[in-house]
Amino acid sequence: MSHLRSQIFDAIKTVVATIPEFAGEGKVARGRNGPVRAEALPAITLSWADNDERAESRPFSTADGAHGYDRELPLSIIVHLRDEDPDGEFDRIATLIETGMAEDVALGGLAVEALLTSSRLFVDPQTGLALGAGRLVYTVHYKTPGADPTVTAL
Repeated sequence: MSHLRSQIFDAIKTVVATIPEFAGEGKVARGRNGPVRAEALPAITLSWADNDERAESRPFSTADGAHGYDRELPLSIIVHLRDEDPDGEFDRIATLIETGMAEDVALGGLAVEALLTSSRLFVDPQTGLALGAGRLVYTVHYKTPGADPTVTAL
């Protein structure tokens, strides 16, 4: 079984891929090996490159009292845009994502909660022109036993 973090990424990928315009092949990916082709836009990339995952010690994380961790994963949903009105298009897509994510903040029991902590449309600071991408950052709080990061803790 994979790390609980990977399971959380998969759960969020599933949520985003249920949005009809992101249901196609390659429309939603965890990380990418190259740029998104223009004909595939809009598209979404899931990443946690923006910041470190933080962990704190959690005593008694299992029924037998074993040590574990309270974890905070900053998970970015990067939206790649293709539109004459990137500001409006980002808000439209952000509304769809936020609505989907709010339906199950515990991600089917994998997390304590996944909450939106920031969003941003990327703009060239010199010109004020939109750069064709935006980001929604969710902080995902979850718990794992120290000896098995593939399962949730108490």
